[in-house]
Amino acid sequence: MTAAAIAVIRPTSVENSCDKVEFRQKVLALEAEMRRMVDAGTLEQGDYPVKHYFTPRDTTYGCYVYAREIFLPKGHVVIGKIHKRPHLSFLIKGKVFVVTEFGMKYFEAPCTFIAEAGVKRAGYVEEDTIWTTVHLTEHCGEENLAHIEDEVIAKTYEDIGLTAFLLDTPQIGGPT
Repeated sequence: MTAAAIAVIRPTSVENSCDKVEFRQKVLALEAEMRRMVDAGTLEQGDYPVKHYFTPRDTTYGCYVYAREIFLPKGHVVIGKIHKRPHLSFLIKGKVFVVTEFGMKYFEAPCTFIAEAGVKRAGYVEEDTIWTTVHLTEHCGEENLAHIEDEVIAKTYEDIGLTAFLLDTPQIGGPT
């Protein structure tokens, strides 16, 4: 497959079916409730150490490879970010239950998988876990993490053409 052919393949998550939108709505509500509980002091904010790794710029492809390694402690519920593109994920250590709009999965290290674009994951960490994601990027270095995040992370589902809320459905913390 050529690079041009790869560029036009759209991930299956670029669907706005009712069940996918309903899941997105629920995971956003869970995230908002967890933030509210942290702000109210009823839930402790987790400490998730992150390490960043960069390759030198590849002269053939013109980009860097960025790996982000995060430590997730046993017993925590975590909510991931929405990635703009599919990327490689590696579970180096641990066990985690993950739910997405595609259903529930159980990952046990060592494990490698392709994380779909446009998917926000909610997970329960069964054992201390080390999870690494790998991204292609135009930027390099920890001083450029804000640029890298803008490049690989969508702030909202709508930013990448997905719908997050069903019409005529009240939102937690939103208009009624």
